[in-house]
Amino acid sequence: MVTPSPVRWLFLPSTSNARYMSSATPTENSSQSTHDASAEAVILLIEDGGEARRDLSTILGFLGETVVASTTTEYRAVLGAQGQAHRRVSLVVLGECRDRLPQQVLIDLAAIDAALPYIVIADEGEVELDEIDSAVRLRIIARLPSNCGFQPLLDALHKSKLFNRHSTRLLGSDQVRDYNMFRSLVGESVEIERVRKMMGQVANTEVSVLITGESGTGKEVVARNLHNNSARSAKAFIPINCGAIPRELLESELFGHEKGAFTGASVANKGIFRAADKGTL
Repeated sequence: MVTPSPVRWLFLPSTSNARYMSSATPTENSSQSTHDASAEAVILLIEDGGEARRDLSTILGFLGETVVASTTTEYRAVLGAQGQAHRRVSLVVLGECRDRLPQQVLIDLAAIDAALPYIVIADEGEVELDEIDSAVRLRIIARLPSNCGFQPLLDALHKSKLFNRHSTRLLGSDQVRDYNMFRSLVGESVEIERVRKMMGQVANTEVSVLITGESGTGKEVVARNLHNNSARSAKAFIPINCGAIPRELLESELFGHEKGAFTGASVANKGIFRAADKGTL
């Protein structure tokens, strides 16, 4: 029996002449989407505030979207009626929830359709997502404040379209069916698709991973995606730049120290290794 390591390592060197290689065997998710690709795509807006519901419907309509508005007491019936109208819900925009907790609504929506992406519009501290399964949290495309402007909402809508396009393409291919690998990894080139496939092969394993590439090409983005799609996603993801830590402080930063252990140690530090326990470093 293999005992999982307390910390999973994702190495991000800055060299560009080494190749990322994996011997992992692709696995296939057995879940299938029942969406009718020919049906009209609509956005389901769930908002209990009447004025906010009208405003958001107007804004989304102005941005060229077809919107079906509902409340937290009606959305199940509204969602079920879309198939009869030859429509498919491609995105849920969740606003103020007065009659139910927003996390309960998200869990319920995931049980109805596990492939739906979400945009959550709420101010800081209004929505607690800790009790939601990581697979549901990963489908939250964006969390926007209630007073968000056009551009953040437009950016979130664009991300939702990329999400749906990537999901549809994977359903019709032999690639690993992991819909969450798109997050922050935007692109449709052969190279990006190859990276996504390799990410799907190793994300939910206990192997350490070496990620190589030029500065600014998204190595940390790949690392975060691997963490978010692993069994360690509920634990800490801690990126560190080893080159930025002075040699004389490296041991203290990694392993920690007690208060007063050396000059300037005014507080205790548990160290990066302990902070990343059962997570990803």
